[in-house]
Amino acid sequence: MSTSKKIIILLFFGLWLVPQSGFTQSTLGIEIELQDLRKIDQCLQEWPILQDLVRKQDETNKKLEDSLATEKKLREIAERELALEQKISGIKDMENAMLRKGIEDLGKISDRAIKLVEISKPQSNWKVYGIAGLALFLAGILIGK
Repeated sequence: MSTSKKIIILLFFGLWLVPQSGFTQSTLGIEIELQDLRKIDQCLQEWPILQDLVRKQDETNKKLEDSLATEKKLREIAERELALEQKISGIKDMENAMLRKGIEDLGKISDRAIKLVEISKPQSNWKVYGIAGLALFLAGILIGK
């Protein structure tokens, strides 16, 4: 029970006790005016309304705290998503760099392969083959006569 409620209960108990037991206000050392009693009565009447308002405010605070917790989780998820997107972007950049390097290396390799083919390519001896073929032809004609 709150302190203010205890004080109010003691005041009412004291006011009830005074007429019952024959005590005077000066005996208790409490001097309460009618206006003060009206304020106390008004406070007691407003007490349930105030309690209801406090309960509603507590519910609203709870909802706001839940909302803030949800927003915090969403922010953390967004930060993780951003980090993953940055990693994916980095991996794509590395992949593109490797492809460019591969294409450059492929050009060098193909140039080298062409040079090797040209160097190791046997020279065509069409002149030698032509002369040998003509000689065989002539030999065949001579033998056949």
